[in-house]
Amino acid sequence: MDRRKRRTRKFLGNALLELVQEKKWDQITIQDITDRADLNRATFYLHYSSKEKLLADSLEGYFDELVQQIATKTMNKPIWENPEADEMVFAHVAEHADLYRVLLGENGMGYVINRVIDYIAQFSEMQLRAGLGTVESQVPIEIMARHVAGSLFALVSWWLKNDMPYTPREMAEMSIHLCVTGTVPVTQV
Repeated sequence: MDRRKRRTRKFLGNALLELVQEKKWDQITIQDITDRADLNRATFYLHYSSKEKLLADSLEGYFDELVQQIATKTMNKPIWENPEADEMVFAHVAEHADLYRVLLGENGMGYVINRVIDYIAQFSEMQLRAGLGTVESQVPIEIMARHVAGSLFALVSWWLKNDMPYTPREMAEMSIHLCVTGTVPVTQV
């Protein structure tokens, strides 16, 4: 993608991310987005067919940066032995808490939520395949990756809704513990 297209998409994405924190999702119009980005409506439709697609694309940019940081710091450890990776996720959410509260709150958008879970699942599946190699599993890796993604998403949502009562590190350790040992063994400790 050329530099102008990237810049235009960035302007649109930043405008929408600002608006999401100021207005309810269903009250945000394409005109609001283009006005905030100082672009015209036709430019919006050259790049996106809906505000949902713009939001998902913008969030994936955030996630790409986070995944890069995680990969750099945790390359040689499987994710299930690595609370640093989940800690980075919770720290990222804490840094952008206002945005995530809107996205994951009662007025959140299903399309975006599913894209977030799909993104986490793709990364988790890649990590699981690399870490498990040829080890046979009782559960398909695709299912394990969705479990990890859904669990992480649910924990992040709960954490935000409850005003982040635990540190990112504590949340990461609990998340890893639950994914590695399961729910029932935790209650028997």
